[in-house]
Amino acid sequence: MTTAIAPAEGAPASQVKRPVIERGVLAWLRRNLFRTPFDAALTVILVAVGGSLLAQFLEWSIAQADWTVITTNFRILMQGTYPAEQGHRLGLSVVLITLLAGVSWGIWGKLFRATAFAFVGGVLIFVLVPLAAESLADSPRGTFGGYVSGQLAPLFSLLRDPVLLLVGCLLIGYGLGRFAKQIDRKRAGRYTLIAWFISIPICFVLVRGFSDADGILPVVPTSRWGGLLLTFMLAFVAIVACFPLGILLALGRMSGGTRKLTFKAPPRWWLNPLQWLRALSIWWRNLGNYPIIKLLCIIYIEFLRGVPLVTVFFTANLIVPLALGDNSIDAVVRAMVALTLFEAAYIAEIVRGGLQALPPGQLEAAKALGLSPVQATLFITLPQALRIAIPPLVGQFITMFKDTSLVAIIGLTELLGVSRAVLAQSEFIGRHRELYVFVAIVYFVFSYGMSYAARQLERSGSGAIRKIG
Repeated sequence: MTTAIAPAEGAPASQVKRPVIERGVLAWLRRNLFRTPFDAALTVILVAVGGSLLAQFLEWSIAQADWTVITTNFRILMQGTYPAEQGHRLGLSVVLITLLAGVSWGIWGKLFRATAFAFVGGVLIFVLVPLAAESLADSPRGTFGGYVSGQLAPLFSLLRDPVLLLVGCLLIGYGLGRFAKQIDRKRAGRYTLIAWFISIPICFVLVRGFSDADGILPVVPTSRWGGLLLTFMLAFVAIVACFPLGILLALGRMSGGTRKLTFKAPPRWWLNPLQWLRALSIWWRNLGNYPIIKLLCIIYIEFLRGVPLVTVFFTANLIVPLALGDNSIDAVVRAMVALTLFEAAYIAEIVRGGLQALPPGQLEAAKALGLSPVQATLFITLPQALRIAIPPLVGQFITMFKDTSLVAIIGLTELLGVSRAVLAQSEFIGRHRELYVFVAIVYFVFSYGMSYAARQLERSGSGAIRKIG
């Protein structure tokens, strides 16, 4: 296509061609991987190293790996020593959380084509691999056919029903969320947030129970919780509980006024006690309208951010019962409280960063409209700060989910602790690679799920920052 260029006075008209934009796979490779000689060399090196590692992993998986350590101990890895006859309570809790996740996805997210293909491909793999194994049952060990029929097929058959149930609940929840979004998006989002907070005690009651052995929900002591169940409960309770606490801590630390007084120090002021009192008075007045609250929030945040999480776990497990004189406090509850209090300090700093990133004109405009400080915070500054802070918040939540593995040092057997207990069995000695690969996949699936949910929220109207102009 050509475009006419306006000629200069007395000059003939000229025709120029528009640049042609290359499309297709080859054009994408040339533009992203082979743009320069350095990019091409780096791409070749990375492909060679990655291909070599992948080839070694596949060779180990087919010829040496024995995945029966997973299929034999799957229930222990998922729920520890939780009674098998009460497993339906765990299933009901998982279904409830998955439905809520689907509803949230339908309200604040969108089902993209790539996601739909991933769901369909995953379901087909879990369905077709056990079927293909029947025709490969006679394949010798060490071949791909023997690997599929002897190793993959039992594992995929074990995971097929739970995966199909979770995908089905997620899609049903997504459909309900889209339907509620069409009716009234604000009300649907408000009710969904309330449902998330209500789901914490509901799931806790379902898992723990409240009646005697002959009742509807027999009590299962937390000492029998373990595996992925304990990991999920610790992370879920801590994430939902530390978020509002972190917001309150951030607001408490930001409660000082915008006008700051400066101390003009005279020469050798440190020799005059009156100047000490004057400097202390200015520092106290700079703390704002609520100096005690701000000072306590600063001490809390800086102290917990300055100690390792292991120390907090030991303190909650050993020192707190000793100080209270009561050793009946549940060990899992201690770990939940310790993780919540520790992570709330980091959440507070992330939210404070989002509040400080807002231009001062936002608060000034709220005051000009006659809004009170509480209304300006709830409806103007805090929502925008949370939108800005979505990426670091989700990163902290993912870190929190992985930090649950540290509770093994206080005697709780979460997923990684159960894995070490399984490796202590005589028939599974030396199978640590298979077990740790499975644990890594579980952590990756949940972490990537939270990261994907955050990206969906950022793309939606609730998480996107609307640009002016």
